[in-house]
Parts: sequence; structure tokens; C-alpha cells
Amino acid sequence: MRSIALIVPKGSRYGENIYLKEFLKKNDTVYNFYGMWETPNLSLLTIAGIIPGDWSIDFIDEDHGQMIHFDCNFDIVAITGMTQQIQRAYEISDEFRKRGVYVAIGGIHATIMPDEAKRHADTVFIGEGEETWKQFIDDFEQGVPAAMYESGGYIDLTQSPIPRYDLVDKSLYSAYSIQTTRGCPRTCSYCTLPIMYGSTYRHKSVEQILKEIRAIQNVDKEAFIFFVDDNMFIDRKFSKKLLIEVSRLGIKWGTQTDISVAEDEELMKLIYKAGCHWLFIGFENVTEGGLKFLDKKQWKAKQLSNYEEAISRIHQNGLNIWASFMFGGDSDDVTVFNNTLQFVIRNNIYSGSFTIVTPLPGTKLYKQMVSQNRILDYSWSRYTFWDVVFQPKNMSADQLARGVAWVYSNFYSAENVAKRTLAMRKRIKENRKNEM
Repeated sequence: MRSIALIVPKGSRYGENIYLKEFLKKNDTVYNFYGMWETPNLSLLTIAGIIPGDWSIDFIDEDHGQMIHFDCNFDIVAITGMTQQIQRAYEISDEFRKRGVYVAIGGIHATIMPDEAKRHADTVFIGEGEETWKQFIDDFEQGVPAAMYESGGYIDLTQSPIPRYDLVDKSLYSAYSIQTTRGCPRTCSYCTLPIMYGSTYRHKSVEQILKEIRAIQNVDKEAFIFFVDDNMFIDRKFSKKLLIEVSRLGIKWGTQTDISVAEDEELMKLIYKAGCHWLFIGFENVTEGGLKFLDKKQWKAKQLSNYEEAISRIHQNGLNIWASFMFGGDSDDVTVFNNTLQFVIRNNIYSGSFTIVTPLPGTKLYKQMVSQNRILDYSWSRYTFWDVVFQPKNMSADQLARGVAWVYSNFYSAENVAKRTLAMRKRIKENRKNEM
């Protein structure tokens, strides 16, 4: 029997920001909130669903503490990784290749920088992998694998296999992920996902998604499910059909969407009824200038005046918000930190992600920063969204690094967590009263 190892390399987690690290040493609240993101790597589990049944598969998650045994005699080692993981991915790859093991690398970073990845792998995958992996396995079994496989277009998601959730050690995770859609029509300059998945919105079938939920339940009946779609509810008709079916399963879940969800009362009621615990929404900035910098078409900038009213409507429908913000854009100065903190406290935001603008390779933002000679560090392991790797325009790099840590320390202080928890419990009580 042939064997393959699917390996998730260790990442940088919260990066090398010394101010943020100091806060995290004293406060474990962030880890508790972020536990819902601790899911097994969905890309590799999806690929595992393609591999023929006569292959032995090992899923090794170094990022969640599993050890890599380099002396294992695998026929293939397959590795994926985000930019901040890629250096470790290359180290793993180089070590296996020294031992004569065939190594394949794929994922977003490899798609954007295939020539770099090729220096460390026998085969590189560019783009979505479902179709190219089928071809690769056939070629490998015939002894003629290619050096690169590139998807010819965006796949039909209804043909994507059910991920092999049964391969994971469930003691390592607090949640599991499902992807129901791919593609996003928004034009955020810092985002790599349109490069990988395009701007055309595609989705799996409702029946397919329900099968994936049941596959997770077969592994862990009480699992929290995180729908990792870039922007889940853009296709309203499909979303409502899916939510009606999901509501019958009694699951707990969260997902990513944008603020426009607040425009559809029926949709929000269905989301709540289906068991959603929170919506992750990228607000990104609380100033018009900050939003214009991040989005050429200025879609989010046009939503700014409605932010607080939209938050209120979402809350009124029993839904909590996990808000995301980015600091360091060209219109940001040191006032952005306190302005953002006051915004999230005033609006009783359930949880928050406060990050640093990061020019990931391949993005419009990266090209802009390179052309302006503002990149300070090309060490990919620091492209974490918590490290400063470019020169900010209206503050020093140190002020930016210190500022994001200051927001975390205040937002997740015992006092502010207690206030938000009290507000959340009050909303829950009011919503239950309205349901009676």
C-alpha cells in the first residue's frame, strides 16, 4: 500500500510583536475567544477526499502540536501553508527531500509564488487543487508526475469531495470547518483570496453541505462548526434555502460575512434560528479615509455611516458580532487606536480581532508598498497581521506595533469583558422574551 503524509506546518501564531506577546502572557482571554478558530486544515482534508482508497493517509498537524517523524517512509509528503507558515513548510520539505521522499506543495502562497515554492518541492500546485490532485495521483502512480499543476479555471464546487474529517485527532480542536462557497466580489487591496478563488461567487449544493455537517458529527457529535466562506451570504436565495435545512440539525456555528447582512431581516432571523452564535464581520476601520485606502471600489467606505445602525439590527436579531479591524493604513495616525476601542465598546461588540495592515505577496497592497520602497521585512514568518513589515505613513513602526497591543489589552480587560458579557446576556434574555 502506498502512503502519503498531509502536513500542516507550524505557524507564527501571534507573531513577534513584543508588546502583544507581553499582553498575552498576562491575559488568556484572547486564547479563549480565539479557540473557535482552532480547526483542522480544511484544504488538506479536502485533498484527502480525493486520494484513492488503496493509499494510506497520515494527517499531521504540527501547528497544533503533532510531531513530524522524518524517518517515516512515505511515498509522498504534501504540504500547504499560508505566507506566515511557508518558511517552516520549506524546512519540512527540504528535510524530507534529503531522505528521498517526494514532496508536493500547494496553497495560497505557493499559488502566488510558485517559482519560490519549486525550489523546495518536486511538484507545486497552483490554484484550486481538487482537479489537479486527481491528475497528479494518476501521473504519480504511472511514474510521470509533473513539476507543476495549474488549475485551468475555477472548479465546480458541487464536484468537491467530502473532507476526510475522520483523519484528525479530535482532542486537538475545539471546532471544525466547512466551506460552502468560494469567491468574493469585494475588492479589498490586502486580500489574497480573490487570487486563489476569484471574484465569481460559487457554492456547493445544499445536500452536499448537509453531508459534510453529518461527516463532522460522526467524528464529534457536539462539534462547533465554523463556515470558513470568505463572505457566506452574498447569494441570498441560496443562503436562505441552506439555513432552513441547517436549522433542522441543531448545530452550533459561526461564519464570515459582511455588514450588508443587516439589510435583510428575513436572512438574519434564519441565521439565528439555524444556530449561529456569532458573525465574523470585517469592519476594518472606523474612518472613511481608512476604508478608502483598503478598498479601491470603496464599498466598505460607503457602508461606514450605517455601521452602528447595522450593528444594532444584527444584535436585535439575537446575533453576536466578532468584529475585525486593521491598523496602519495611509490615513491612520495614532488616534485610530482609541477611536476604534471606543467604537467597539460603545457598540457592545462580542469579540474583536485587531490586526496590522499586512501587504501579502500578490496583493495590490504588496505591489503598492514595493513600488514605494516601504517594505521593511521580507521574512514571510512575520507576515502574521500582528507584526509590522512595512513603513507606516503617519506613525512609526513601533507606534503601530504598540498601538495594536494597547487595543487588545483594553478591549480584553476584565472590566470590558464583563461589560460586554452583561450586554450580551441582556440581549439574549430580550430575544428569548420576544420569541415567546
